[in-house]
Amino acid sequence: MNMIDNGKIFFETQQFRQKWIWTLLLIVLFALFLPIFSGMISILLCVILIFIGFCFIWLFYSMKLITEVKDDSIHIKFSPFTTRIIPFSEIIKYEIRQYRPIIEYGGWGIRFNKSGKAYTVSGNIGIQIQMSTGKGILIGTQQPNEFLQAMKLYDI
Repeated sequence: MNMIDNGKIFFETQQFRQKWIWTLLLIVLFALFLPIFSGMISILLCVILIFIGFCFIWLFYSMKLITEVKDDSIHIKFSPFTTRIIPFSEIIKYEIRQYRPIIEYGGWGIRFNKSGKAYTVSGNIGIQIQMSTGKGILIGTQQPNEFLQAMKLYDI
């Protein structure tokens, strides 16, 4: 558990760094280069496709899931897309759980299913939160025990 200033009790940053993702992205980028060498399409269109490919790679490289447990809430930032604050007063219960990202949510990232929302980057362990609204929120973590300890400090 990281004891940090500014009321942060727990802090974790996760990024998409799985080798299989980067291998797939590089294969796609290479496939975008092929039309240049084969002369199938114009140079301008090739440049546009390659630019889009590099932007897509930059997007995956810059995406981060930042989770903070502070003294009154959980802060989730899935950069560069969204930020969410979950006040402790809206949490009914929480637990560490193993989940199946592809079967339950269709993969990693910001995902939805009938029971709620998931914020995940890698792995299959998360903190499942039951909200007072009846919806659930799953936050993927590589440090489940530290996350749980931080939550228990506030005896939610």
